[in-house]
Amino acid sequence: MIRVGFLSAVRHAESYFPTFLADPRTTVVGVAEESDAAEWIQSDSRRFAGQHGLPLMSVAELLAPGVCDLVVACSEPTRHAALAITALDAGIDVLIDKPVAVNVAEADRILAAQERSGAVACVVNRLRSPAVERLRGWIDAGHLGLPLHVDVEWFASGAHFSTSVERPELVTDPELSGGGELLNFLLYPVDYIRFLTGLEVVEVYAEAATLFQQPHRDAGVEDSAVVSLLLENGVTATVTLARAAAAPGHGPVSSSVRVLGSHGHAVADDDKPAIAVYRTDGLQTARPVSGASSVVAVTRYLDELIGALSAGGAPKYTLKDARASLAVTEACYCAIRDARPITLGEEGARGRRSEQ
Repeated sequence: MIRVGFLSAVRHAESYFPTFLADPRTTVVGVAEESDAAEWIQSDSRRFAGQHGLPLMSVAELLAPGVCDLVVACSEPTRHAALAITALDAGIDVLIDKPVAVNVAEADRILAAQERSGAVACVVNRLRSPAVERLRGWIDAGHLGLPLHVDVEWFASGAHFSTSVERPELVTDPELSGGGELLNFLLYPVDYIRFLTGLEVVEVYAEAATLFQQPHRDAGVEDSAVVSLLLENGVTATVTLARAAAAPGHGPVSSSVRVLGSHGHAVADDDKPAIAVYRTDGLQTARPVSGASSVVAVTRYLDELIGALSAGGAPKYTLKDARASLAVTEACYCAIRDARPITLGEEGARGRRSEQ
C-alpha cells in the first residue's frame, strides 16, 4: 500500500485525487501546506482537505518518517521546485504537477536532490495518450518511413478558462505561474515530438502574442505562440498553441499531431481521438482510439506510476525528460526576447524568468 500525501492543493489536486482514492494500491493520508504561504493558498488547501475528509497537516508532519511514501506537489508552479526538493530531501518520492519548474536551473536542483536522496521524482505528462501511443506504433512499424517533420496544434478554449483553471492568476500572474501559456502548455507538444521521433531539439525560434485573453494582457503574458524547432538529423517541428477564444474541440483543450514521413504521413487527433494514415495513393486507414486524451492519458500515467513505485521502480517518463522539455520552453522565451534562433545550451539561453 502506497501512502499518498498532497503537498499543497492549490492546482490540479482535484484532478489527481480520485485516481489515488479509487486505486486499491494507494491510500491518501492527508494534505499539508506551508505555514508561511499566503492566506488564500492555505485556505484553498484547507478547503480541499475538508471536502475530502482528509487531515490538514504541517509539512513536517506529512514528511515525518512512516507517514507517507509519495507526495503530490500541487502548488502554484513557482513553488514546484522548492516543495519537490523538500520531499526528496526527506527521502520521499514525489509526483510534481506540470510544469516541473519555472526554469532549467530549478529543474537541475530537483535532479540534484533526487540523486542525493535516492528517492524518485516523477512529473505529470500526457504521453500515455492513446492516440499518441498508437501513432508511435505506426512510426515504429515503418508505415511512414523516416519522420521528417512533426506539427502539433494545442488549443485551450477561453470559454472554459474560468472552470478549467482553479484561479486565473495561476496561469497569468508570473509570480505564481512563472510565465504565460508557453510555460503552461509547451511541455506537452515537446514531449510528443521527442517521444514520436526519439530525437532531441537542438535549435529553437518562437514568436508570442496576446491575442485573445484580457487577463493575460493585464498581466503582460502571452496567450498564443508559434514555435519552430530544429531536431537532430535535420528533422523539423512546429508548434502552434493558444488559449483562444474558442478551441476547435469539445472540451477545455484540444490537440492534434501530424507526422510527415518519407513514405507517408499520419494525423493523430487527440480530441476525438483517432488516427488517420495517408500514403502516396491517398487515405490508407483511419482508426478510432478509445479514450479522450485529457482524462485517459493522465489516468493511465498515474496507473503506471503507482505500479512502478509499488515494484520499487519508476515510470518511463523521467525527470530528465521533463527537464529537456523545459529547456526548450526556456529557449523559446529567449528567442522571443532576442528575436533570433536559440541553440539549446548556448550561454544566455537560461535564467530568463529568474531575471524577472
